[in-house]
Amino acid sequence: VYFFFFQAEDGIRDAQESRGLGDVYKRQVHGDTSVPHLKAVNIEGVLIFEDNGDKTFDADFVIILGGRLEIGTEERPYKSKLVITLHGKPNGIKLPQYGNKCIALRDGMLDIHGVPRTPTWTELRETANTGTNLIRVLGKVDWQKGEEIVIASTSFEHREAEVRQILEVKVIGDYSEIKLNSTLTFKHYAGVQTFGSEKLEMRAEVGLLSRNIVIQGDKDSEELEYGAHIMAMARGDDSVQMRIEYAELRQTGQAFNLGRYSIHFHLIGKVEKSYIKGNAIHHTYNRAVTIHGVHHLQIIQNVAYHVMGHTFFIEDGIETHNVLDGNLGIQTMASWSLIDTDQTPATFWITNPLNFYRNNHAAGGDRYGYWFDFRAHPIGPSFTDQICPRGMPLGEFRNNTCLLYTSDAADDLLCVDLGGRRIIKKK
Repeated sequence: VYFFFFQAEDGIRDAQESRGLGDVYKRQVHGDTSVPHLKAVNIEGVLIFEDNGDKTFDADFVIILGGRLEIGTEERPYKSKLVITLHGKPNGIKLPQYGNKCIALRDGMLDIHGVPRTPTWTELRETANTGTNLIRVLGKVDWQKGEEIVIASTSFEHREAEVRQILEVKVIGDYSEIKLNSTLTFKHYAGVQTFGSEKLEMRAEVGLLSRNIVIQGDKDSEELEYGAHIMAMARGDDSVQMRIEYAELRQTGQAFNLGRYSIHFHLIGKVEKSYIKGNAIHHTYNRAVTIHGVHHLQIIQNVAYHVMGHTFFIEDGIETHNVLDGNLGIQTMASWSLIDTDQTPATFWITNPLNFYRNNHAAGGDRYGYWFDFRAHPIGPSFTDQICPRGMPLGEFRNNTCLLYTSDAADDLLCVDLGGRRIIKKK
């Protein structure tokens, strides 16, 4: 069992002067850059992952206490392949407040910057029929052979979303042609339908699930529904900075555990210097992104797929001025291992109107695409009788799309949201 403590030496906190991860391991562990399974990594200085070749990194805890963990920068994204696996079990040793199997951030910085992907998701150009292994999507994509994509369902069953691996990509003018590793089991629609005098464009979304930086739970995560999680918590505006872009998070979130979400901002206040951008978050056991007691957070161009409970979740109702722009959520699933409302989950759960929702797609789930739950006062640790979410102005809700949600609402009907319109079909 290895424990590592990274502390600033002689006041050094400049990234250019700090020791890189490869150098630390080379001098202290094996004489090379291989990394053992670490019990805990405590960062009070600066820990940098050197971009000098593919790596794996295994730990039970990564704790950032006033320091900085850096994997690439905005100006120089991390280009090598890095797989971070977090280990732990429900009955294992836990940190106070943060639990286990986690990257825990307190009074510090977490910088993760993978290779930018263009786009993170798009839509089908034309219908993909059952039995085909060739799809055409809108726009030019930089997706590569061997990467995984998910194609949203367009039937009355959202679980007909399909994951496939890319064999080949050809960019042809203003669209891209993608050859898949196996044929499609279901039909995925793309086209324009006319309802009276209105024309409605409906297309299956296609999201890229692969990134060069992967953060995942260990091999027991699926069986236990107990994955990795990332949590930022501190008191005071911008007291922490968490910037995660173009990473893949899989086997994340912990069922039956409040506060153990895939990515979680917790009771910080303003987080104007933080953002969650361009990530793929899939196969989670407790949400994708939770916004709890924070303001001015940017959540942009993320793809979330196969998520238990609310996918993009604003929690207490005190949260304001957060921006959710261009995010895609596919297959939001009911969960009986979280709070009551997760039994009827929404891809976007909205508890305060003074937030900004633009260009998002809610593409299938067990209950709701967008759910507005405005209460008289904030709840939980944010409670105050001085704020009334119901009486606050709307920030923005523009160009958002909703497709394929079922509800056991009134009169024994099956209700399905298609493109923002609810179509009711008799059972």
